[in-house]
Amino acid sequence: DADLVIRPFQQKGVVVSLREFTNTAFNQHLGMQSIERFTLSDPDLDGVKNELTPGDITAVTVWQAALNVPGQIIPADAKVSRAIILGERTFSRIGCATCHVPALELESPVFSEPSPFNPPGNLQPRHVPRPFTFDLTAAGPLPRLERTGEGRVVVRAFTDLKRHDLCDAELQHFCNERVEQSDVGTRFFITRKLWDAGSSAPYGHRGDLTTLTEAIHFHGGEARQSRDAFFALAEEERAEIVELLKSLQVLPEGTPALVVDEDLRPVDKAAIVARIGRARRRAM
Repeated sequence: DADLVIRPFQQKGVVVSLREFTNTAFNQHLGMQSIERFTLSDPDLDGVKNELTPGDITAVTVWQAALNVPGQIIPADAKVSRAIILGERTFSRIGCATCHVPALELESPVFSEPSPFNPPGNLQPRHVPRPFTFDLTAAGPLPRLERTGEGRVVVRAFTDLKRHDLCDAELQHFCNERVEQSDVGTRFFITRKLWDAGSSAPYGHRGDLTTLTEAIHFHGGEARQSRDAFFALAEEERAEIVELLKSLQVLPEGTPALVVDEDLRPVDKAAIVARIGRARRRAM
């Protein structure tokens, strides 16, 4: 947006904070209105007054912020692990990582609620004596986000958190919207986070695409070059990219690491990369 504030939530990228997302979702999907968002005690006239307190919204917001994050499953099978590593390289080489950026960094690991970015209609820092804060890398169920030695946080979400037009004269699948949302054109959608791609089928903003290859097929517009490069690959290379995407999954709560094998045991990914490198050099 013109104000350069990142709005990472909803498919159009129009919601700035988890609290704004939560207040909106309770009203639109559950028919429950929060005191902080609505001035009337019973705005939907369902006979239930003051349905959600600021404490209720804070609790749900903090719970979402503390959820265990997706990770990667790299099976012990040498053929599959090799496909995943090679698929990751090809994914970047053909341009997919330009928008589906594998990792972004946060300057601070501290989550604060209420957020200083909460818009009007949502609890703001000036409304409370002090915000509730916690370290995203140290609190909440495992697995958690990674913290660098410099105190920054690595988020491996595979997105640039920007909006893109994926339609062109031939590929119109993602241009079926009819109503603008928060002044965002109907053709534009925020880059989908892929860090749970192996767990989140069906695909597309309508959930009408069954396979990962089908979802890639309909990438037109700004993604057309990368899409065409994918289908120009040999069948084996396309399959390797799909194996990469399948490996990105929501891990069970309590999983001890972000990269694990099929039995949820921690995996040294760097060692796998090194092993594949040695094998390729011997083959040359």
